Amino acid sequence: MQYISSFQYVISLFLVVLMLGIFIPSLTGADELEENITNNTSNVSAEWVVDFTASPFEGYPPLCVKFSVSGPNGEYVWDFGDGTTSNVMNPVHCYKQKGSYWVKLRYYYGTITGEVSKPDCVKVNDPDLYVDYSADPTSGPAPLTTKFTVFGNPTNIIWHFGDGSEDTTELNPRHQFQEPGNYSPSLTYCLAGSCEKISKFHYIEVGPGSAVDFLAERQNGTAPVCTRFVVQGDVETCKWDFGDGAISYDKSPVHCYPDPGLYTVSLTYTIDGAPYTITKKGYLRYVSQLAPDFTMSPVEGIAPLCVRYSIENPTQSWEFHFGDNSTATGAQATHCYGTSGTFFPYLTYCSNNLCDKVESKEPVIVHQPRIILSQGNTPNEYKFSTDATEGLKYIWNFGDGTGAEGAVATHRFEIAGTYKISLVVNGICGCNAINTKELKIKPKEKLDFTATPVSGCAPHCVQFNEISPEIPLSRLWVFGDGDTSADKNPFHCFQFPGPYTVRLTDTFPNETQEEVKQDFITVHAVPKPSFTMFPPQGDAPLTVKFSDTTIDYTEKRYWNFGDGSSGTGKSVEHRFDEPGEYNVTLTVWGAGDCFGTKSQTVHVLKKEDSLYDFSGLPRRGLAPICTSYKVTGLIQQSELEFGDGQKTTERNPFHCYDTPGIYSPVLHACDSLSGCEEIKKPAYVVAVPPLYLNLSLMRGWNLVSVPVSLEPGSDTMEILSSVDTAGHSIFSWNSSSGSWKRVSSSDQISPLSAFFIYSPDTHQIPIMMSSEGPQYNLTQILTTGWNLVSFADIMMVSADEAFRSVEEFWSYIIGFDSEKQRYSAPVTNGIDSAVISLDPRQGYWIYMNETAQMVGKQL
Repeated sequence: MQYISSFQYVISLFLVVLMLGIFIPSLTGADELEENITNNTSNVSAEWVVDFTASPFEGYPPLCVKFSVSGPNGEYVWDFGDGTTSNVMNPVHCYKQKGSYWVKLRYYYGTITGEVSKPDCVKVNDPDLYVDYSADPTSGPAPLTTKFTVFGNPTNIIWHFGDGSEDTTELNPRHQFQEPGNYSPSLTYCLAGSCEKISKFHYIEVGPGSAVDFLAERQNGTAPVCTRFVVQGDVETCKWDFGDGAISYDKSPVHCYPDPGLYTVSLTYTIDGAPYTITKKGYLRYVSQLAPDFTMSPVEGIAPLCVRYSIENPTQSWEFHFGDNSTATGAQATHCYGTSGTFFPYLTYCSNNLCDKVESKEPVIVHQPRIILSQGNTPNEYKFSTDATEGLKYIWNFGDGTGAEGAVATHRFEIAGTYKISLVVNGICGCNAINTKELKIKPKEKLDFTATPVSGCAPHCVQFNEISPEIPLSRLWVFGDGDTSADKNPFHCFQFPGPYTVRLTDTFPNETQEEVKQDFITVHAVPKPSFTMFPPQGDAPLTVKFSDTTIDYTEKRYWNFGDGSSGTGKSVEHRFDEPGEYNVTLTVWGAGDCFGTKSQTVHVLKKEDSLYDFSGLPRRGLAPICTSYKVTGLIQQSELEFGDGQKTTERNPFHCYDTPGIYSPVLHACDSLSGCEEIKKPAYVVAVPPLYLNLSLMRGWNLVSVPVSLEPGSDTMEILSSVDTAGHSIFSWNSSSGSWKRVSSSDQISPLSAFFIYSPDTHQIPIMMSSEGPQYNLTQILTTGWNLVSFADIMMVSADEAFRSVEEFWSYIIGFDSEKQRYSAPVTNGIDSAVISLDPRQGYWIYMNETAQMVGKQL
């Protein structure tokens, strides 16, 4: 019994290490913590319908989107889908990366809360695929000369101007529209392997030609500026007023403006002696060489964020606009942003009657201070922290009438419920930042425990698992059989039959809890079979009578005669046709479906050599398989039974086995001298089912084996090259060194070996069975301890049959369930090994008590 307990400890430790190392991902409290944060969307008034719009909802980065809420004034929390949030009711947010963003709006109005969620609300296109064009000017009198400009990096450009002129492939062409009308130019281009067309309807508007007009060659620039004025149309005389007090009578004068400013130019001309005047207000715009600018720092941070502004090259007057409807006029200003959002500051200034605006090169991005939760040391205790700037004042309100100050606070909630947690951060430059979060506190749990399995056959081993509301100071398990344990999740074996009451007592800082489960574990007795046989030996064919003499069981039994035949009667007779030693096993079942086995050997002796024989080829292959038979010997009369219910009297028949299976043909032959004789060849023909020529992989880890010998050239791990293992290696186990081995593509595949392989999806891998069979015996040395192996067969067989060659040396066999991603219950040698079937396409862990050689079938 001491050996069983020690071994169970070894197997438990081994499985824990194995599963933690390969199959079970690391767990944190993040999922449970996330479940505590709830969204209460109930009790929303029918009169208060909240929605929002986004404009624009598609474009290229940086894409700045204006979000507008329809609903009453309340508290709003935006989640823009790119990791940033805002508490502004109608914020402007800039997306810097391409992608499709799910925008969520959380709202609060008194006791009413809710959420509006819009998947794929904003789409930011790939900037590398951005192509557009513009034209300047887009309207004017005929003839109108327009400059077209392409944005992006397209190739294979073709311009079509829509006025009947020839197309052009110039990148940025100039084009003159001769006649009045509305024109729709189009740009056809190719980019990233595809071609597109951009058309702008009535983009160019050409009006009737004006009789007279004038142009300045340089309408913009940095003062001082000199520009030439040109008259369009036939005029008699000209008088120019340049807007700075100077005049000229030339038709094409050149005038210099020494100072920056906004100038209005007038031309008075005569036709047929009649005067006309053309005035263009603010026609010329010349700026100073030292235009004002401003700096700001920092440009991104967590609210409350203090941003310092400073003007460069100040002019006559200026004003800072901070992007949140507030302004300042000093040369240096510090502005406090208390709410999250994206703000676009700018500077307005005036100089020499010229007023202008200077926009910031980048926005100010302000993030809401986060409330970060982590579980404490006791139930319903939480640690609160924030990512706000260090060194500020932090005020916490836990929603239950209590609060705290400081960057980190710990609080225990005594009553179950939903609490609104708030954090106020006081800024040093005049504003505060506020954030809130809901926390659901569950009722305090009671002590409990589970056990798997709760019933079984003696000796019965059970895995107990504690369910505790908190970490106890101490614990004590009482199993009801005289043994105890202080482990959290003990593994305990009950050696004798009977019902057992289990008790768990946990001591906590403030109390002691106890959970008792009456008659929780049921252990059934294993029956001890016995039987007689007569005669125990004799010449083939030999008929033996078997009698079940077992007492105290449920009269359910199973005979395995060792030659592929079986029976269920209390007394049965069975004929052994071929010489050999047959291991006859009787299995009987008792309460709880517990069973025991006993084996005895029948010795069947060989008669004198037969004068007749038969042979057939091929003997193995994929069903259907057709075998050519040849009967030899001086036979006067013969009949060959093929083993599938059909027979023939032909001497050299050709027969097809349509159904997968293992067939044992029998020859009945007679002559006048020797009489008649029967020759039987057990398991002579093997017809393999098609599914055994496919290696099936489930999602996740698979412990598999190739059940048959493979065709040379297709018998290495290279056959698995089509499997996407998601970066995982293929593993086997080296029992000699007790370590994992990474399998390479050149390693040979044996039907006696097994390996772990990961597949992200279900997969079928065809395998090529050898047509000739292996030219060597299938053997493998199994060392003391755990070995990773399989066995060669074409059908599921009992554990006893699968590992018959090492039946005296193993204790436990453990398989792996690929569908459930967990290990199966162990198979114990001599207890359930005769009835539990194993699949030759799967791998198994086998525990050897000593080193032995395993011999497999030559399939």
